[in-house]
Amino acid sequence: MLFKLNSIISGQVHNIIRGAFGKLTGPKPERRVLVFIFFVFISTIFWFLSALGREYTARLRYPVRYTNFPENMVMVGELPSTLELTVNAYGYTLLKYHVSRRLHPVVFDVNSFTLNRLPDTETRNFYMLFSVATNRIAGQLGADIEILDIKPDSLFLRFTDKVSRKLPVKPLLDLGFESQFMIKGNIEVEPDSVTVSGPLTLLDTMRFVPTLPLHIGGISGSLKQTVNLPDHDMLDFSESRVTVNVPVDQFTEASLRVPLEVVNLPDTLIMKTFPSSVTVSFLVALTDYDKVNSRQFVASVHYDSLPSATGRLPVRLEKQPEFIKSVRFSPQNVDFIIEKPVNEVNTYEE
Repeated sequence: MLFKLNSIISGQVHNIIRGAFGKLTGPKPERRVLVFIFFVFISTIFWFLSALGREYTARLRYPVRYTNFPENMVMVGELPSTLELTVNAYGYTLLKYHVSRRLHPVVFDVNSFTLNRLPDTETRNFYMLFSVATNRIAGQLGADIEILDIKPDSLFLRFTDKVSRKLPVKPLLDLGFESQFMIKGNIEVEPDSVTVSGPLTLLDTMRFVPTLPLHIGGISGSLKQTVNLPDHDMLDFSESRVTVNVPVDQFTEASLRVPLEVVNLPDTLIMKTFPSSVTVSFLVALTDYDKVNSRQFVASVHYDSLPSATGRLPVRLEKQPEFIKSVRFSPQNVDFIIEKPVNEVNTYEE
């Protein structure tokens, strides 16, 4: 099959070449068109070579890197990552630059410029002249490229005191669970806080350090995951990553009958509710199922909530275990009767 395909392709290429050769040796109109196209192509090549031999003024981007920042100080604002050079060079030199672009960034020692204080300003404000690096940049570009201008020609540096503060870490989680599986207990982060260093104006706006978002689905068991903290140009963190522990268990639905208690009832009265108990439904982890009992719940009605007209009393769930979820109870309102111990009965019911 492969041999047959190669034969077909070879035959088609042969037919194309033979057809082109036939047109060159064919009638005069077709031959003249091809000859014209050939000379146009040759002229274009000569024009391109001639253009490369001329001098041009162009703009180039040159990479910059900064090192050795002053200790216990932090930079306010951003530094340019490139310089814009206006250069003069021959066309073939510029073409070579755009094709290779293997340039090492020029390095500026920021601490060495702290002597360049701006007059009549705070001692934390300095300036940097990029012109001092002209010779270094020219050495990398080569003698064939003449540097005419550098922008920006200077840079103003503003520093502020670096302060440190310990802040809690808050994990940003987007978790999906298998059916009946849920978080059991509290999510733990190790370490639970980190030391953040940076300008005071920025730290004053922070209440916690968020992690990078974590997206995981189909969870059916406890999860332990390492999560990175975000990078920040003006902040330093004592830790670059934290460990997030998410306790997960399988949950099931359960229900219990809880007796109603009457609160704030005067000693001279007796109140009866209908019904006398409520059904509390909830979700509980399978490992905690045997720990739940009705004594852990308190459901009540308050005499202070007695309606002015004939009505029903609202039920309150005053207490419940901390390890259960999605708690609901029924009924949420009950009928009642109030009696006096001395054979006198005042009845309010609906």
